[in-house]
Order: sequence, then C-alpha cells, then structure tokens
Amino acid sequence: MRKLFRFLVPAIVSLALGLTSFILQLQPRTTDLQVVATNFAEIEADFEFLDTPQIASTKFRGYRAAFKILRYKKDSGSTESWIPASAFGQLSMTEVESWQMRGAVARCNLTSKPAPQGTRFFLYASCKNPQLLKKAPTQAQLIENIRSSFMANLSGLSEESAGLVAGLAIGETSRIPEQLANDMKSVSLTHLTAVSGANCAIVVGVIFFLLKRRIANRSLVCLLSAFGLFLYVLIVGPEPSVLRAAVMALAVIFGVSLGRKAAAEVALALSICVLLIADPWLATNFGFALSVAATLGILLLATGLTERLSRRMPKWLAISISVALAAQVFCLPVLLHLQSGIASYAIPANVIAEPLVAPITVLAMAACSIAWLWPWLASALTWIASALAQIIVFMAHELAAAPMQSISWPVGFLGMAMALGLVISFVLFFRFENHRLKLLGAALTMILVASVFGGFGHKLQSQHKWSGQPWQIVACDVGQGDALVIRSAGFTAVLDVGKTDALINSCLDSLGISNIDLLVLTHFDLDHVGGIKGALSSRQVRTAMLSPFEDQRWAASQVLENLDQHGVQVIDGEVGMTGAIGEISWKVLSPHHNAIGSEDSNDASIAMLFSSANFYLVTLADLGEKGQMRLAQEADTWLGRGLDDRPLILKVAHHGSADQFPEFIEALRPDLALVSVGKGNSYGHPTKRTMDLLELSGAQILRTDESGSIAIWATKAGLAYSLAGRLD
Repeated sequence: MRKLFRFLVPAIVSLALGLTSFILQLQPRTTDLQVVATNFAEIEADFEFLDTPQIASTKFRGYRAAFKILRYKKDSGSTESWIPASAFGQLSMTEVESWQMRGAVARCNLTSKPAPQGTRFFLYASCKNPQLLKKAPTQAQLIENIRSSFMANLSGLSEESAGLVAGLAIGETSRIPEQLANDMKSVSLTHLTAVSGANCAIVVGVIFFLLKRRIANRSLVCLLSAFGLFLYVLIVGPEPSVLRAAVMALAVIFGVSLGRKAAAEVALALSICVLLIADPWLATNFGFALSVAATLGILLLATGLTERLSRRMPKWLAISISVALAAQVFCLPVLLHLQSGIASYAIPANVIAEPLVAPITVLAMAACSIAWLWPWLASALTWIASALAQIIVFMAHELAAAPMQSISWPVGFLGMAMALGLVISFVLFFRFENHRLKLLGAALTMILVASVFGGFGHKLQSQHKWSGQPWQIVACDVGQGDALVIRSAGFTAVLDVGKTDALINSCLDSLGISNIDLLVLTHFDLDHVGGIKGALSSRQVRTAMLSPFEDQRWAASQVLENLDQHGVQVIDGEVGMTGAIGEISWKVLSPHHNAIGSEDSNDASIAMLFSSANFYLVTLADLGEKGQMRLAQEADTWLGRGLDDRPLILKVAHHGSADQFPEFIEALRPDLALVSVGKGNSYGHPTKRTMDLLELSGAQILRTDESGSIAIWATKAGLAYSLAGRLD
C-alpha cells in the first residue's frame, strides 16, 4: 500500500501541474485576437521574437520565426487604444535585419490568419519592414555573435560536409542541401542533420572529464558541467530533443553531486514530467517523442542486446548494433506516423555514422568556442570535422541510391498494433530473466517478422510483373514529385525526375531504360529535378529541354552542371516547338519565348501535348490556374477540332493541388487522369476540390500514392493499365 501511495502522489501532482500549465497556455486563445485571426485582418502590434528567424524559402527570401504578441492597436470609433495581449504565433517575413533575434521587440502591421487546431500557435502572420522597439538582451546578442562567427569561419571538404558539421554543432541547417537532407531521411539519419540529445551527452561528458582531471571538488565539477550544458543549450537553441537531454543530464549531474548513482530511467522519467509541465505542447511534437522513445529503447534493450551479440562479434561492433537496433525498435510506432515502412538501411547506416558523431561534435564545438579569437584555427578544426562528416555524406548518398530502400509495414490500427507488439516482444526477450517470458517474446517477434516479410514478398513479386506489360506511358512512383516516361518504337522521353536519385533510378531500371532521347525538366522545383543524378546514372541522354524561366535557385545550377558533365545537349522549351518520340509526336504548349508573361517558376512550367494514333496525352507539370487559363485562351493553336477522336490522358497539374482552372479541365474531358503525388504528403495533395472536378469530368483517376507506379498502353478496346502497387 505504501509503494502504491508513493507512486500515486507524484503522478497526481505531476498531472495537476501539467493541466494547470496547459490551461494557462490556452488562455490567449480567448482574446479579441480570435476575431482578428478568423477574419484574416491586418493589425498593428508590438511583438517579441521567441527565436531568431530561420530561412524558410530561398526562392522568395522568406524567413520564419515564432513570436509573441505583447499588445495591439484597436480602433474604437474616433479613438485608438493599445490592448495588452499574450498570444503566440508564427511569423513570416521577406527580409531579416541584424537585430532580429530572440528577445527583440518590434512593431509591425501584421497580416494574420488562424493557425490550425491542435498546434501551440494562436495565429500565423506575415510582416514587412518591422520597426525595432527594443534590442535583444545582451546574452542573446552574444550567442548570435558566437553562431555568426562560427558560420563565417566554417570550411569543409565539400559544401555538404560543411553544412552537416554546422547542423551537428549548433543546429544550423541552412547550409545542408535539400538533396542531402532527403537522402539522410531515407536511411534514418535525419537526427544527424541537427543537434540531438546525443550531442548534449557528448558535450557534458567532455566537460565533466576535463574538469574532473583538474578539480578535486566534486560539487564544483558538477556545477561547472551544468553551466557548460546551459551555455550549449543557449547556443544550439531549445529543440525538443536537446531540452530532453539537457534536463535528463541535469538530473544525473545533481545525483552525482550528492554522491549518488542516478538511475538513467528515473532521470528520463523526470525530464519528461518537467518538460511536459513546462510546455504541454511537447506532447504533440514528433521530435520530442522520437527522442524519448530512442533513449528509452537504448536504456531498456541495449545491454541485453550487447550481451548476446558480443558472443559472436567484437564488443565495439555489438554495442553499435545494439544501440542502433534498440533505438529503431522503440521509435518504430512514432516513425510510422511520419513515414510508411521501415528504412532498410537504417541499422548499418547508424552503425557506421554514430562513431563519427562524437569527434565531429567535439571538433566543431571547439571551433565554435574559439571562432572569435582565432578564426583561422576554427576554420582548420571545422575542415577536419568535415572530413569525417564526408564519410556520412558519401554513405547517405550511396545507401539512398541503393535498391529496396524500405520494407513494407501495415498501415492504420493494424500497423500500429504490430509495431507496439514488436516493442513488447523485444522487451520480454531482452529485459526479463523469466524463461517463459523470453519464449513468449521470441515467438511474438517471429510471428510479426514473418507477417511483415510475407506481405513484403508478395508485393515485391507483384512489382516485378507490372513493368513487363507493353507499356507506352509510365507514371513513376517517386513520392511527392513528378516523373513520367513515354516510349514508342524504341525511343524514350522522360518528363521530370522526381526529388530523389534512388526512386527515379529504380523506376527507370525496372523499365529497362538505358537511353533517353528527350529529357524534359519542366521547371526547377526540387520535386521535379532533384533526382537528376539518378536519371543520368549509367544512361545516355541525347537532349534535355528546360524551362526558359530565369531561376536563381540552387537546384537550377545543379541541374545545368550535371547535364554539362554528361555532355547533354540543352534547349529551352517554348510554345510552338514540335518533335516526335518514335511514332508519338509532341508539341510544347507553354511557356512563351523567354517565359514572357509567366509570373514564377510554376507558371513557367513546360506543358506539352503528345499525340499518337491511339491516344492523346496532355502534361501540365505545375502549371496553375493562371497558366491553364492562358492555355485555354490559346486553345485554337493546338486544340484544333478538339481531342475527342481518341482517348485523352491528363497528367494533372501540381500533384492535384487546388490551383486548377475548372473550365480548362471540363473542356479537355480526360478519359484518364494521372496524379503523381506522395503518400501522406504535408501539402494536402491531391485536394478534394480537384478530385471532385476530375470525377465530374468523367475521368478515371489513378494516383501514385495509392497504386505505386502506373503503366498505361493502348489496345483496340481502349486504354489499359497495370499498377505496381506500393512496397511501403
């Protein structure tokens, strides 16, 4: 009874404190600002930056920051009054001044809109030319100067490795190319692109070790270690995983200062309680959940796994595999909300990468601490760190390009139940000494693994069959992106290459494509051109057609560089250009010469009409409503007597976004609509509005997020298709 009482009291107190904190944080949502946000109104307000603005869009020089409205101006007839407020939001801006950092207070006319339900923010707002009212505190300016000095003296073996060093050291991800970030995500190395809990442990461990050798007083060593940890958190920022690790480390340090051995599980539980009381919204943060799950998995499973694996391999390797496997197993229930399937190369990737994290972090933090005084030495240290980071970069690219990146896992309630079952089975087998519990854990693990791999094998067999059809058009499943392949009489055209090298390379390999006669890159959004290396890999490309829109983004320069390296002839696509792919003729419908009249990259997308004896194909890339209106107005130049004499296939614009011109789709009346879209994408594509519009037009709709890659060919009876199905 006493044990139960000792458990219930802390639990009830923690719950009461957490609920009180949550209620207090919800209060600002009941202010008059509710009406302002709901009506998308503009208000003049004073606000405080809660963090330093970060780059959100290189295309439009966009920045984003969390902010807190302190007061706002309200008109009351002929008078104006300033109303105190305390509402949190997310601010977007086009330019950032040197004073815009955590703690600075500014005034601006905010154009607002309500934030989605279930988020910590009350509203979203945009601001142009804010006026400084109060500078950031001295400590915030000092921290920002330290970060700026480090970034100014950052050097590396390559741009990618230098960016990775910055991410690991101070959480600055702006220098990490999107392609590298995507490749690391595909092999479950995302936690290495920014500061994580492991970095906190490394920093505290190094500080404690160095101080202990010079200072005999244990309490003073612990105090200085805690202070060093505090400074590190200030420099890297209060990311959820960093906060979890910092509070947990403080609990351990406090226990050591009292001469007691702190239980890691207790420290983890304490950190969870403290942080959720302080900020209940962390309960909805995936970064926090993954950090907790990974730490718990390592604490519960790593020792048992290491003990068994070390019997058959060197202990250092056993430890690396055990830590990676334990973290992956416990993170699986959370990861299934973020991705479908299991990353096939997660364990080997983490085993190789993790030993490199500690030296990279130590070298980078040493460089950060001396960048002010000795910039040349800081530059040298970051270069050495980047040489180690280059190993991670190389591995991420190679594994991301390897086949079979993911293993299928059931979705929905069944998938979640199976993931939790796997966690329980591992705990039963590796944590308990009871023989029956171990047998139960082993049996449950074998059943779950057999079920998953059985389903995966069936889908894999189906995938090998689909590409054997006499296809003429294939919509490759490249996730949230576009990639279309057209074949006729031994000639091949590829329209866009998706976002990642591995996906387009895998699709083209499965189709047996070794030569590309015409490569059309409709515009330079990364989800259309990011996989350029994968498309060019081991293939001959004769001609590449590009949008004539002057695009200054990184992706545009990278594409041109890759095409030049492979000796590909490059031409600009514009209205009126014609040609043929075997027996299929093509015509460019948009954009005009030098992209005249196009407002942005999407509006300058290359739209085309393909005509064969048995079908028409209209491809719209990311052309929005204005561009489609332009096509409709110019229809007499390409529509002629109409496209009703044979089936029409429409590659739906912009992954089925709402930015469509209904009258244009109604005029086309497609028989088959292809939607190239990623499963569970964050954009809400395809939208219900566009799906309803296509259904009203009478089109049969095929989507890559539901069916995987889609092969289409013409028969005497009409169009036929084959679906690859999904492996994730």
